[in-house]
Amino acid sequence: MLMGRYISVKMNDSEIYVEDIPATGSIKNSVKACFKRLNTIRKALPKAKWSITIEQQWKDNGDSHFQILDVETGELQEQVL
Repeated sequence: MLMGRYISVKMNDSEIYVEDIPATGSIKNSVKACFKRLNTIRKALPKAKWSITIEQQWKDNGDSHFQILDVETGELQEQVL
């Protein structure tokens, strides 16, 4: 099973930055580093509304699986297509 994982940074609900990150271990293993990155961004540009998610996707038995973790709230959305 080949998995892709990346972070998505949004400003005012528009995605402005995406970065591939290692897809080893649990998706929650990346939360601390992403939250630190979000705080750094907010210090540099405090007036914008910022958010960051960790997203991963993989195929299994012909189905596409997606997980999106909101770094701040811890809310995990899952979808299979």
